[in-house]
Amino acid sequence: MALHMLKLCVGVENVEDLSDWQVKRMADLAKKGKPAIPFHDTRMSPKRADEMLGGGSIYWVIKHFIIVRQRLVGFEQVKDKDGKNMCRVHLDPELVRT
Repeated sequence: MALHMLKLCVGVENVEDLSDWQVKRMADLAKKGKPAIPFHDTRMSPKRADEMLGGGSIYWVIKHFIIVRQRLVGFEQVKDKDGKNMCRVHLDPELVRT
């Protein structure tokens, strides 16, 4: 059974804003020669990551409602600009309205 992740999408008004933001970020990554896939950085790493990758999604909360999801593709440990450990959540580019 797949596990899912629920995250607040702060500063976004609607699904189109989220899509535009991710497309812009992917274009910036491509210009730098990096893989152009959407991701979300978070402080906490999921303890059951393997189960989440077996069909799980990140469900985005926008304006108090869960209205869109993205399939989880992978997890990676990264450091932020201050050197603190972060978890990078790699996402499928497709936004699926719920």
